Amino acid sequence: MKAVEIFRLRMTFGPNSSEAIRKEAEDLINEKHYKGYRLITTSFTIEGGKIYAFITMKRPNTY
Repeated sequence: MKAVEIFRLRMTFGPNSSEAIRKEAEDLINEKHYKGYRLITTSFTIEGGKIYAFITMKRPNTY
């Protein structure tokens, strides 16, 4: 079992899309945190007209 899990969120880049993906990423992080995951990193990038959020979290009960 892998100790680290990476989540990817994707959204078309447009007006207010950066705020929308930030909110979606925050909700995902909070949801996973309540399940025991621990946040390692979060990064955002724009590529080819899309905005991506990459969230790396450590699974619960892994060392």
